[in-house]
Amino acid sequence: MSVSEIQRPVIVIVGRPNVGKSTLFNRFVGRRKAIVASTRGTTRDRLYGPIEWRGVRLTLVDTGGFEFAKHEGMAAAVQDHLRRALQEADGFVLICDAQEGLVPADEMILEHLRKTGKPILLAANKADHRLAVPPEFFSLGVAEAYPVSALHGRGTLELLDQLAERFSSSASCQAASSPDASTAQGIPTLAIVGRQNVGKSSLLNALLREERVIVSEAPGTTRDAIDTHLMVNGEPVILVDTAGLRHRRKVRDPIDFASMARTIEALNRCDVALVVLDATQGVTRDDQRIMAQVYERGRGCLLLLNKWDLMRERGASSARATERTLIEAVHRAVPAATRWAPVLPISAKTGFHVSQGLTGALGVFRALQRRVPDAECFALLEAAWRLQPPPRFRGRVVRLQQAYWVPGRPVRVEIRTRPVGWLPRSYQHYLLRRLYADRRLAGVPIQLIMKDAA
Repeated sequence: MSVSEIQRPVIVIVGRPNVGKSTLFNRFVGRRKAIVASTRGTTRDRLYGPIEWRGVRLTLVDTGGFEFAKHEGMAAAVQDHLRRALQEADGFVLICDAQEGLVPADEMILEHLRKTGKPILLAANKADHRLAVPPEFFSLGVAEAYPVSALHGRGTLELLDQLAERFSSSASCQAASSPDASTAQGIPTLAIVGRQNVGKSSLLNALLREERVIVSEAPGTTRDAIDTHLMVNGEPVILVDTAGLRHRRKVRDPIDFASMARTIEALNRCDVALVVLDATQGVTRDDQRIMAQVYERGRGCLLLLNKWDLMRERGASSARATERTLIEAVHRAVPAATRWAPVLPISAKTGFHVSQGLTGALGVFRALQRRVPDAECFALLEAAWRLQPPPRFRGRVVRLQQAYWVPGRPVRVEIRTRPVGWLPRSYQHYLLRRLYADRRLAGVPIQLIMKDAA
């Protein structure tokens, strides 16, 4: 397993806090990928966005605000990730505020970037009323400065033209080896979802074996949905780290609302959801809501019991017996829709079973793609029917006539009986249990649909 090579050239958007870096990033990538707010320090992790302009492919990187003062905790981690982005960059777009004018921090950032020896483009953002660069910016000694209004989109096309022209030579040598964006549609997308502080970002870092995202004990550390491209046994995979989900009545901050919206969007576009649970706390009401959302959207499901190292430290007499007991308790506690999802104990801290979690998620993805022949589907249900017939309908025996496997999200199994009757919910659960006895269907959302026998 390895991280896929980032599409070159990599252009990092740099600037002090609140100059419109994320707004310009969203304008270039064509969607609201980064959260934008007036609050200082909204952006924390590095956000990558591949674009193509006039036949030139680039990767843009949105970063947190550049600051020189010494910080601790979260702010220090943001600056550390910013400097990592500077190291992997092929060029920079330095964003300044045209309304505030030139400030000493802009000069300090430019001097720091010049030491790298990489190309630098200067953009004076927030030129909303008059599209012009304030004269004082030319004292920086840059060849050209571009006035832009990221909010209204003015001047951004000229800046893109300059980026394409400046980096066309370095992009052309990679065009043949870089996958086209259209081919990404068939790549399995796995979203890591769960409550706050269950270890989602730690799991992503453990899978990548690098500090790709910021990890902190403070709730709500991750804000944006962060896509990472992997190669697993030669197969491309997109792994998405998401912000923690909570009940809406617990959310007050607008940034938290935006974070939850990004998580829901990631859930809508993923193929399999890796639902991370805290093994020390069991299944909570918020966990149940999240798993219900996974099933309602027809996504494959894999339950990961994180922090298994803490369970072992509690002095379990038999780790295997404790694991089996906890898995059974989880299956009893989760909603009926995900009761047959695979459960895997992991520890993002020690790496225990982390790679097996990714392998299991890909197994669920392949099960989602599998189309069960109608004859095989009918045979499975007929065997269950014979073992335990349904209750009579108005005194008549209900017989299974046909069964069809209809791929989709969720998968639908259409059943036709004679006489046309109503199967009690308890009997439908029994049929689902018999279907899930086939281990190849573990984690696949299945919905039973009663049809008239035509």
